[in-house]
Formats: sequence, structure tokens, C-alpha cells
Amino acid sequence: MRAEFSALRKIVLATALCCGLPLAQAQQQAPLPYTLPNPLTLQDVMSAPMHAHPLLATEQANLAKIQAQLGAQQAQDGLQLDLLGRLAWRDYAEETEEFHMAALHAKQSLYDFDRNRSQVEALQRHEEAQTLLSENTENQLKLQLMQGFFNVLLADFQYRIDNEAMAVAYVGLDKAKDELELKRLSDVDYLKLENEYQQILVKRSRSEYQQLQTRLALANLMGLPDARPDELSFPALKNFAQRQLNETTLEKLQQNVLQENPQLNALKKRLEAAQLKVQSQQASAMPDIALEGWAGQLSSYPEKREGNWNIGLTLNMPLYDSGLRDAKVNEAKADEQAVAAQIGLYEQKLRDKVADIYFQLKLLEAEQKQNKIFGDYADLYLDYSRALYENESKTDLGDAMVRLSEANYNQVAWQFKQALLWASLDSLTGKPLFESSSEMAGGKARQDEPTP
Repeated sequence: MRAEFSALRKIVLATALCCGLPLAQAQQQAPLPYTLPNPLTLQDVMSAPMHAHPLLATEQANLAKIQAQLGAQQAQDGLQLDLLGRLAWRDYAEETEEFHMAALHAKQSLYDFDRNRSQVEALQRHEEAQTLLSENTENQLKLQLMQGFFNVLLADFQYRIDNEAMAVAYVGLDKAKDELELKRLSDVDYLKLENEYQQILVKRSRSEYQQLQTRLALANLMGLPDARPDELSFPALKNFAQRQLNETTLEKLQQNVLQENPQLNALKKRLEAAQLKVQSQQASAMPDIALEGWAGQLSSYPEKREGNWNIGLTLNMPLYDSGLRDAKVNEAKADEQAVAAQIGLYEQKLRDKVADIYFQLKLLEAEQKQNKIFGDYADLYLDYSRALYENESKTDLGDAMVRLSEANYNQVAWQFKQALLWASLDSLTGKPLFESSSEMAGGKARQDEPTP
């Protein structure tokens, strides 16, 4: 009986392997210009250079633009030198005379009642905010890479389940065909079995395409759209498995996120910038005091008139601008109110997000118990089916093997869900994901038994 059971298992696995050839053949027949490590680890994915990603490139471009604006604004208070030249004639005392000029003009702003300083500090806040946003974007991309890596592994596990189910259905259909030929089975019953087999075959085909789709999505997210990962190593997720919620409360988690969230802190920096811009616009009604000097040929007759140089303090006092200053002040205040409103809305969003993650983490314990019970049931059901098979009794041995694979899938999916929830919580506080490479080390994923 053991020999027959072993032979049946070999038939199921051989059928599954034969049905799994299309994906492997497609990979072998399509050599690609880019290669990835094989097997690919989560460490390889998370440590891949991200600077070329369009989102990060956009953030870096925004940062460069702000830095350029900051440099231009800081130059407003610096020394300005101009070389002025003029070749001209004019009427003077009813006579035409030369009116040439070649001089160096220097200007240094002395005091503008902090109008320019407020603008500079506002741009510095924008620079700090953009830096936080760039770091947050990189963290979010790594979180997406982590999810993409897990999606590939889960697709492989799901394909294994559907492939085994299809192989079992194929063996049953083959037996039914023999019974049909011997007139032991009606045409209706046979067509019913064939229809069920075709449904399972479609499901397996969908899983096969999902294998390829998840691999292409991961490669595209890594910035290697022409590359495609083959084998993946199962990551070590003990760091997440050891974390507990017992040491904290929802209120503490929410408070911590509201203090450390990089996107919220970026909005607060922008609020400070908006407030400084209001101050700068309000100071535009104050005078501007500068030191100016001229040196060179100031006129064609330096001995009689302007001489060769002059230096002095200048005062520029705005008197009337038809309400232009008030309009700019009101615009700056409106921007300030808009950013303050964004902060309030985002704080609400963060509280809801943290609460959602918190209760999902709380639910993990119950889900783990459910998975354990189903795993124990699958093990016992396989032993029970094997015993019936060895006693030449009717049994669903193939179905028991599929259920065991489903139990393995549930356990792996649970581990990935736990890791993603904790990683999402870390990203909300701006913590770098996977600071230590040992957190990502792992071995080749085995799909025939649960991965601890």
C-alpha cells in the first residue's frame, strides 16, 4: 500500500510539474538584458538604488528648485556690482555737448526691516520640508518593494495549490474516463467532472499568469522593467515576529506618529514658511536703506560737475501702491490658513491610519490561532486519508494534500501581513525600513511546508 501511495503522489507531482512547464519555458526562452541575483533576496530588493525612480527624481528636482530660489533670495542682501556705460550727447545751455559715462556701481543693502531675512527663512523651511518629503517617499517606495516581493512569493504558493488541485482533478477525470468507457459512469456525471476540471484548470492558469505579473510588477518598481526575478529567497522576519503591542496603547501610538510623521512635520515646516512670508509681506511697507557708490567717468566733464566718484546712503520709502501690499499680505495669510487646514486634515487621517493598523495587529493573534487549527486539521486529514488509502478504502488523498498546501499558504500570508503592518507603522514615524541586513537574510522559500 505504501508503494501505491508513493506512486500516486509521484503521479500528482509529475502532473503538477508538467503543468508548470510553460512559465519556466517562457523564462528560459526570453533572455533579458538586465539580470537580477538568483535567488533574489529581500535584502537585494530593499538595497537596490532608488535615486532613478521617477517619484524620487521628482522630489529631488523640487528640492533643487527650492535650493536655487533660496540662493537667489540670499543674494538679495549681498553686494551688487554693475558696470554702466553710456555713449551719448545732450543739449546743455543751448549747446550740444558730450554726455558719455563709464562707471562702476556698487550697492549693499543695510536694512530692510527683516523683509528679505523672512523670505530667506521661509525658503529654508521649504527646503527642510522637501527633504523630509524626499526621505518619506523613499521609505514608501521601499514599503511597496516589500509588498511586491511578498506578492511574488504568495503567487508562487498559490500556483502550487492550484497546480496540485488541477493534478488531482486530472487524475480523477482520467479515472472517470475509464469508467465511462466501461459504462460505469453516465455521460452527465462525466461532463460534470470535466466541467469542474476545466474550472480548476482556468484557476491554475490565472495563478500561473499571476506569477509572471507579480514578477514584472516588482521588476518595474525596482526600475528594471526588462528584468524579471526567477527564484526568491524566503526572508527572515523574526524581527517583526518578536514585536508586541502589549507595551503600548493606541493613544501612545497615535501621539508618537503625530510627533514623528515626516509628512506631517513637512506640513508644519510649510506652515512656518507661510507665517514668515506673511511677516515679509507686512514689512514691505517699511523703507529700504542701502549704501551705494559710483566710481569712474561719471560725466564727460568730471572737473566741472560730477567728478570721478560718489558714495552715500539711500532711502527707498514706499508711499502708495494702490493696495498692492495689502493684497499680497492677504494672499500670504490665505496660504497660511490653507496649510493649517491641511495639517488638521492630515492629523485626522493619521489617527485613523494608526487605529486601523493597531486593530489589525490585535487581530493577528486570533488569525494565527485560526491558521494553526486549520493546519492541524490539514495534517490530521492527510494522515486520515493516507490510512484509508492504505486500507484500500475510498479516500480524498489528493484533496488532503491540497488542503495541507493551503494551510502552508495561510501561515506564510499571515507572516507577510504581520511584517507589512509593523513596517507600515515604522514608516509612519519615519523609521528606515530594514536598517540591518540581518533582518532580511533568509533561505530559499519552500512551498511544501510552512516556513517558520
